[in-house]
Amino acid sequence: MSATVYLVGIGPGQAELVTPEALAAIQKVSVVIGQPECLALVKALTRGKEIIAKRQSPLERSRLAVEKAQAGQDVAIISSGDPGVYAIATTFLDYLRENNITLDVKVIPGVGLAAYAAARLGAPLGNDSASITLTDQGTTWPVIKKRLEAAASADFVIVIYNPFGKLGPSRLQEALQIIAESRTAQTPVGVLSKAATPEEKAQLTTLGELRFMPLPVDTIIIIGNSQSYVRSGKMVTPRLYRQGIGY
Repeated sequence: MSATVYLVGIGPGQAELVTPEALAAIQKVSVVIGQPECLALVKALTRGKEIIAKRQSPLERSRLAVEKAQAGQDVAIISSGDPGVYAIATTFLDYLRENNITLDVKVIPGVGLAAYAAARLGAPLGNDSASITLTDQGTTWPVIKKRLEAAASADFVIVIYNPFGKLGPSRLQEALQIIAESRTAQTPVGVLSKAATPEEKAQLTTLGELRFMPLPVDTIIIIGNSQSYVRSGKMVTPRLYRQGIGY
């Protein structure tokens, strides 16, 4: 009899941001799989469990979880942030489909990096936004460029994950050039580096200045839309409520 696989998001890394649902899922399983950095964040919750902490690919983590579940053990695959946002949930569910495997799977949400960054920067995601990763592991660069163009021209707030991809700053510079075709140089930009670590740094800048900023690889960028502004050290993208109207 196969068991349950829990795909658990543990948030950006701070223990107080791990949800009660995620805590409960980790506590009920006998096997926990994840990258060593993620497992270190929940070490106190995994005592007495079988821990698989090698640096496997997401596909290998999926294979191992299926193997354990088919043997009757409940399994948690943990990932930082939310498991459904550039993380393990899509990979695992695709693995089941491609291998014609049926299992009981539960996706446990976590505090996503974009939401965490937005809170540290103010309220930059108060209106419509688009999230785009610059790494081409799942999407080709020509398609990513089309999505950047579309999001910028439609005046979405743009959240950029993995701004350096595998190619370094050249990819970010090209992305900023694309966005600059539809945005002014004064467009507010929020930058959060090394989230949820002692070295965490939140910065407010502009689209024009961003291209000259030295940034660590571990960075997420939020580029405002035409209504975004900065006041009292907070970046805000407003929703234009009127008296008596709003949802």
